[in-house]
Amino acid sequence: MTASLTVEGQRRAASPLREAALGLVFLVLGIVVLVLARAIELPQRNTAVSPRIWPEALAIGLIALSALQVIVAFVATPEADEQEPSTRRGVVRVIGFIACILAFGLFWYFVHFLISAFVLVAALTWVAGGRGVKDLAMFPAVIVAVLYVLFALLLKVPV
Repeated sequence: MTASLTVEGQRRAASPLREAALGLVFLVLGIVVLVLARAIELPQRNTAVSPRIWPEALAIGLIALSALQVIVAFVATPEADEQEPSTRRGVVRVIGFIACILAFGLFWYFVHFLISAFVLVAALTWVAGGRGVKDLAMFPAVIVAVLYVLFALLLKVPV
């Protein structure tokens, strides 16, 4: 949500129409993507998953979130919409998250997924402020176990 500054430097909320404009643009984009996804030809043989499924899912998600943006633009109060100013600590955390994700991509090339994912989740937890044994050992172990069961065992994705 955007805000503009008055001459005195105080924040005032942007008009609901300006807030809703971006949502309307993406709503139209989502409808176009949905129409294009429905135009994808289906194969002659039956498959478990249609080639349309991901474009349609993304289009429906885009439409839903865009509609939510338009609704919130007219319903939200300006006081609830104010954002806190950015801080050095927040910027350092964002840079830390990006660095951890890039390091994960490189680390995964050389080490098995289970180890690299554990290190990634532990590093992201540490950057976010977690410091205890539960935060840095048990939480990453549970997350990696859930990911492994979901993708490797149930969905048969090679890790």
